[in-house]
Formats: sequence, C-alpha cells, structure tokens
Amino acid sequence: MEKGRRLLFWAGILFVFAATSIVFLEARGLDAQANAGAVARVDGVYIDTLASYGKLELPVVTFYHDQHTDALAKQGKDCASCHKKDADGKLSTKFMRLEDGDADELKLIYHNQCIGCHQEMSRAGQQTGPLDGQCRSCHVDRSAETAWQPVAMDLSLHARHVIATGGDEKCGTCHHRYDEAQKKTVEVKGKEESCRNCHQEKPFHDETGLLVSSYAQASHSSCVSCHQDFTAQKKDSGPVSCAGCHSTEAQAKYKVLADIPRLKRGQPDAALLVTMDGDKPKVSMGPVAFNHEKHETAVGDCRSCHVGEGTMDGKFFELAGDMHLRSNMQGCIGCHSAMQQEKPVCAGCHDLMPVNKAPSQTSCVKCHDDSLKDLYADGAIPAKEAAAARAAGAIAARDLTVATIADEEIPEIVIIGSLSDTYEPSKLPHRKIVKRLIQDMQGDTMAGHFHGQDVLMCQGCHHNSPASKTPPKCASCHTAPFDPATPGRPGLMAAYHGQCMGCHTSMQLEKPTNTGCGDADGCHKVK
Repeated sequence: MEKGRRLLFWAGILFVFAATSIVFLEARGLDAQANAGAVARVDGVYIDTLASYGKLELPVVTFYHDQHTDALAKQGKDCASCHKKDADGKLSTKFMRLEDGDADELKLIYHNQCIGCHQEMSRAGQQTGPLDGQCRSCHVDRSAETAWQPVAMDLSLHARHVIATGGDEKCGTCHHRYDEAQKKTVEVKGKEESCRNCHQEKPFHDETGLLVSSYAQASHSSCVSCHQDFTAQKKDSGPVSCAGCHSTEAQAKYKVLADIPRLKRGQPDAALLVTMDGDKPKVSMGPVAFNHEKHETAVGDCRSCHVGEGTMDGKFFELAGDMHLRSNMQGCIGCHSAMQQEKPVCAGCHDLMPVNKAPSQTSCVKCHDDSLKDLYADGAIPAKEAAAARAAGAIAARDLTVATIADEEIPEIVIIGSLSDTYEPSKLPHRKIVKRLIQDMQGDTMAGHFHGQDVLMCQGCHHNSPASKTPPKCASCHTAPFDPATPGRPGLMAAYHGQCMGCHTSMQLEKPTNTGCGDADGCHKVK
C-alpha cells in the first residue's frame, strides 16, 4: 500500500514536470516567434477573414508573406502553391480558394493547408513553421509591428505603366467597368476612372448585388498577376514581393521620369474657379483664372487637389475644403504655403510672417480677377469653352517676372550699431542680399505671379510698415530695451536677432553662423 502511494506520488511529480516542460517549451517557442517578428517588416498579412463571421476566439494571425514565398521558391514552387487563378487567369488574393465559404470551411482550409505544409516539410527534415497544437505560435497580434508603406501611383509611375503596357490605346489593361449584360469587366474607352471610384476600403455588394472586391484585393490581383506575366515573357517587370513595392528602400529606388507626358483625361488647360451658391455662381471677389496645365506639373497626382467620387462630365472629382485654409493641403493657400516652406529662398521670409494676419485687398486681386465678372452677370453660367477661353486669355496676359529694384535705390551697406556694446556694429551687405534673393526667384512662376511689385521684397524684413523703398528703421517700432507695455512686440535686440537668425536657419545658410557672434564667419567683431 505504502509502495503504491510512493509510485503515485512520483508519477504525479513526473506529470507536473512534464506538463511544465511542455508549457515552458511552448512558451520558448512563442518567445522565439515573437522575437522573430519584433523587427518591423513590410510583408505582414493579417488573416482576419473569420472576423466577419463573429467574434474571434484567438488573435488574428500575422502571416509574413515574403518569408513564405522565399521558402517556397527554394523548393521550386511559386504562387500557385497557395493561390488559385480565376476565369480571367488572374491570381486570387484569397488563400487556396476563389470564393469564401462558411466559417467552418474557412477554418479547415487554413488549418489543414498551413499546418499540413509545415508537417510535410518537418517530415522531410526541413526547417518549418508551427505544427498542430502550437496555436499561439501563429495567433499572436503583431499588427503594430509593420514598416509597410502605401504605393503612390504618381504621375511618373503611371506614365511608366502606360509606356510598358502599350501606350494610351491600352488603358483597358488596368481600367475597366463591370458590364451587367456580359457579366464581366470590359474596357470603356474615354471613361477610365480611378480604381478607388469602384473599389473601396472593404469588399461590398453594389446595388445589383454584385460583390465588389476591396481596393487592396483588386490592386494586388491585377498588379501581381501582370508583373508575373511580364516576367514569364522575359520582359522588364515590376516586383511581385511585398518588400518590392511597400518598403521605403524599394520606393526610394523607383525610377522617376524626367519628362512626364501629360495625362489627358479631358481636363481643361485653363479654367475659371467660382464659388457656387446652389446652382448660382457667387463672384463678389471675381473669378480665379486657374492654369490647370501648369499645376499638373507641380503635383504628384490628381488626388493632390481632387478628392471624392466624381463623374466624367467635367467634375471628375469635386473640390474639397476651403481654398484659403492653410491647414488644407488640397486648397490653394495650404499648398502654396507648404511650397514656400520647402524652398529655402522662399522660407527665409515666409517662415517668419504671421499666419493669422488677414490678407490685404492687394493680395486678393492677385488671383480674383474682377474683369471676368461679366461672364456671370445675373447669375448666368457661361459655356465651358467660353470660360476656358477667357481664363486662358487672362493667364497669358500675366507678367510672371519677379519685379526688381534699381541698384542705386538699394542701400549697399546698412550699419546696425544702435546696441553695440561688447561687439562692433554689424555691417549688413544689404544690396547683395536683396539682389541674391531676387536672382534666386527669377524663373519661378509662382514667385513671379505674387512678387509683381518691386517693393514687395522689402516686406520680408520690414514687415509692419507700408511697402516702400525707404521703410522706417526697426527702432521706430522695436524699443530698446523690451517694453512690457507691448508684450507681443520683441525688443530691438531680440527683433534683430530673431529676424536675421530665423532667416538664416530657414534658408539653410551655413555662413554667417547663428552662434558664432564674433567669429570670422559671424556678424560682429569683438571690441
């Protein structure tokens, strides 16, 4: 009896030890799996299909696609090992199926196929993934661990695809519409739209009951299949791996065309922009003659300005947001402000200008042309051709040359010495600075349009006085020392240093240095 109890005791100890070891080993396996995915990757595919059938029992599976395709390639296998082709010969983005079944069927597909493949490789003595019973080795939420970057089909990349697929006559290679009568997608010449006009973030059924695939499904099915076809034909092709499209490193190596052919979608070369009040135009400020062709060369793609779902009747995409909001990057002021910050020659002045200052009437009329109001008299809406012609005429009449000031009217040297104490007065090469700024802006059409007044350049530094060739001295507003009665106005020393050093920083100037006051490259000499 006593012997039996001892055997039972030691058997219990061994069982606990074995169970603990299994849990420990499984935990070590999970740690290894977690650490393997700790480095952010671009090929993580989240298998969450069953979430549409109800609450998930376990976390979604993060499936590293490139890791698996590389392993299959070493065995001489390709995408067909996991993906089937549809009637059009395109690879389905779904795993081992063309259509979704019920939840139980889907679970069996994933578990049988994935674990089955792993077991087959394990029996062959090959390194492989988790086996049956190691649920938590796959079901680990790593959705935050990603370096995935979206692909921007900008004008250059689009043009390269147009050339590669045969030119403008082959738009149907990518663009199509579903024909209800033929029950398939067909090309409709001249009616090509953005893929996002039909394919949305998630799959959905349209008004006819047709299941429309998501944007991600449609783009991967079309793009990857096409790239594979080109590769099979021994032609130059795009990537088929996740990292080939969605990594920062790969995107940095994309070839950018120096001369991008204009993408003609029936858009005007010039147009008049007006605000509508219902079906009536509002032209209290005058219409804006907009150079559409010129702006196309300054943006990455049409969606830089246009958003939403539009039609092909001249309103391909509806304008979004207030055109005057600096925060709206799809509006005029927001985009122009961003460009001013990106260009050092512009940023030197514009970075220091107050953003909440109301524009002057002079600024408004640079865009709003009262001479075009007659087209909209009594609420009339002119024909597109007439509006385009007047817009083109107004644009052609613009002088886009940056206005200059005669050398003799620009002081050559300005001595700043009212606060000199430790240092000698600073000698500002005033004329050299003004001439260099004007020189760097020449040829820039935006600068030419908005800098048509010669003394406008002076406003960059002499910001709170009327535009003049003889502006008042800084000390007329900025007192020495700082005056607590005007807390929003810096003292004279702070005004000088803030303006000069701020400009040097924005313009990315290396000399004179901001902190080398008395250095050889500084602004002052020590007394």
